[in-house]
Amino acid sequence: MRRLIHWAGTALVTTTMLAACSSSGTTTSNNPAESIAKAPAASGDAQTATVATALPDSLRVIVKEDGAPLAGATVSWSTAGTGAAVSPATSQTDVAGLAATRWTLGPVTGTETATASLAGASGSPVTFHATATAGAPAQLTKIAGDGQTGIILGSFQKQLKVLVTDELLNPVVGAHVTFTGSGGVTPVNPAVLTDANGLAVTSVTGAATPGAGGATATVPGIATPVGFTLTTANAVREVTVGPGTSFTSVFNRGSNPAVDTIPVGQGVLWRWAGGTHSVESTGATTFTSSGISGTAGNLYVLSFAAAGTYQYDCAVHGTAMTGRIVVR
Repeated sequence: MRRLIHWAGTALVTTTMLAACSSSGTTTSNNPAESIAKAPAASGDAQTATVATALPDSLRVIVKEDGAPLAGATVSWSTAGTGAAVSPATSQTDVAGLAATRWTLGPVTGTETATASLAGASGSPVTFHATATAGAPAQLTKIAGDGQTGIILGSFQKQLKVLVTDELLNPVVGAHVTFTGSGGVTPVNPAVLTDANGLAVTSVTGAATPGAGGATATVPGIATPVGFTLTTANAVREVTVGPGTSFTSVFNRGSNPAVDTIPVGQGVLWRWAGGTHSVESTGATTFTSSGISGTAGNLYVLSFAAAGTYQYDCAVHGTAMTGRIVVR
């Protein structure tokens, strides 16, 4: 009888100790752990769409409690960037622990982000990325190359450049731009695709005879073309004046003296690059000198009707700047 009572007492003590351990939390927990992550399938991350449009697939996350899907949890959604939006801004998880929203991109091209948050949950916030691309070409803008003067069958100094944008003024990549010349002027690359900045460029060659000409840029889907006014001077050689104390032949890069050879009846175009200079006839065989100019882009064109060697310098800098035209 005493042995039975002793065993029962031992069992009672053991049971009491186990209960105490359990209540102290050293072996089990009464605080469930919540977590949030992208849905394991079709989460909606890394999509691409046109600016200011909704992504084709919803964003989806999964919420778990102690590793099991949790229903009824409230997930908050938000976006970064002006003009972007999510709808709804909060959503509750379903029986599978899933919550979703739709994401509308902002009006500017590039990478955008959206987040899903659950207070107190590990993994919060969850970040999603998307790429916003430009819409269809809607506007064509002239950037550079208008109003130039070039020489006969020579390259114009500046390339023609246009910008193609969508209706929200985002640069359009890969738009087809067609350049068409007039008055004998010829675009070197008549068909060009816009680059990563929405720009299309082409070089231009002067006409075979002097006179007014031009070029036009067009893009499918844009009703209004862009026009350039281009003039071919009565010259077959060009000399750069300045920007330092130098005359430089564009044809052969010779400088001080800049030496160019032309046929009788043809001409030379001097183009100011900077500084205050002139083209002053100095040889025994003379020609009409230019005035002094300090305007970059100033032009002086002169035709030579008789054979001979024509020397020149700068009225401002004298023999520090020299050139020679050989007419045959």
